[in-house]
Amino acid sequence: MWVPIGGRYFAASVVIVDPANFFLFYLPLNFIPFVALVLATALERKRTIKILLIGLMLTIIFNLVVIYLQILFFSYQDAFLYMYAIGRIAFPFLLWLIFTYDVVVVPLQNKSNV
Repeated sequence: MWVPIGGRYFAASVVIVDPANFFLFYLPLNFIPFVALVLATALERKRTIKILLIGLMLTIIFNLVVIYLQILFFSYQDAFLYMYAIGRIAFPFLLWLIFTYDVVVVPLQNKSNV
C-alpha cells in the first residue's frame, strides 16, 4: 500500500498544484499531520477545537496562496513546486509549534533552567 501512496506523494512535488486535486490530496496532506499533532497534545477541549479550526483556515489559505503564486508567476512554477514540497512538510509542524508553544516548548525551557 505504501508504494502507490508514497509514489503519488513524491511525484506531487513536481506537478503543478491544480484545484481539482486540492481537496483530495494537497489539503489533507497538510491538515492530517496537524490534526494528529494537536490531538496528541494535552490541551483543553475548547482550545483544541479552536486550534483545529484556525489551523484548517490557515492551511487552506497556505495552499490557495501556493496555487495563486504558481498561476501568477508561471515561468517560476518549478521553483514554487519545490518550495511547496518543503513547505507542505514543515507547515503542519510549524503551525502546531506556534499554537502549542506554551504547552510544548516553555516546559522544556523551564526544565533546562533548573
